[in-house]
Amino acid sequence: MPELPEVQALAESLDRRLRGRRIAGLTVASVAALKTYDPPVAALAGRTVAGVRRHGKFLDLEADAAADGEEPSSLHLIAHLSRGGWVRWRERASDTRLAQRGPLAARLRFDDGTAVDLTEQGTEKRLALYVVRDP
Repeated sequence: MPELPEVQALAESLDRRLRGRRIAGLTVASVAALKTYDPPVAALAGRTVAGVRRHGKFLDLEADAAADGEEPSSLHLIAHLSRGGWVRWRERASDTRLAQRGPLAARLRFDDGTAVDLTEQGTEKRLALYVVRDP
C-alpha cells in the first residue's frame, strides 16, 4: 500500500504531467473499481485537467467545468490505489481493447494521445475510482 509520502510524490508528478491536458475519455475495464454512477465517466470527456492533489491516500484529479456548459461545475476523478494499485504514464495510449480480467482497471486518455493506466496486481481487487462533483 502506498504510504502518504509516496501518494504526495505521485500527486505532484501527475500534476506536472497532466495540468492543462484535455481529457479524451476514461475507459473502465474493472466494473468493480468504479464506485459511482452519477455523474457518469463520460462526463469527464472534453474537460481540461485543472490539477492533481491528494486527500489522505486518495488521489484527486480535478477536471474543469465543461466547455459546452452542460455541467457548470468541475468534476473530480478520485482514485484509491489500495494495496496493489499502480499509476502508469503512457506516452502513447495503446489501441488494444481493455480486458475485463487482468491487472488494468482503467485508462484515462488525453486528446494528445497520452494516457494514464491504473493497474492493480493480485487477486484482491480493491482499487477504487469515484467521479464526483465535490470531493
